[in-house]
Amino acid sequence: MKRKRSKTSLAEKLIKVINKEPRSAEELRRDLKDRFGYNEKPEDIRVNLLYLLRRERIKRKKSEKIYKYHI
Repeated sequence: MKRKRSKTSLAEKLIKVINKEPRSAEELRRDLKDRFGYNEKPEDIRVNLLYLLRRERIKRKKSEKIYKYHI
């Protein structure tokens, strides 16, 4: 009998592309698409970034008018 694999959450996918270099949500979305082929909605990316931020898995800085996320 085959074992069902659980889906990887978007937050877990984002952790794979976030590094020490601060980047915007759009840049992270583009990186997810280019590196792994995940095509996620911008609003889903932002919600999950806030989820990770509140759980202190990532940090953010405000650069001009947009937030940039990093580890």
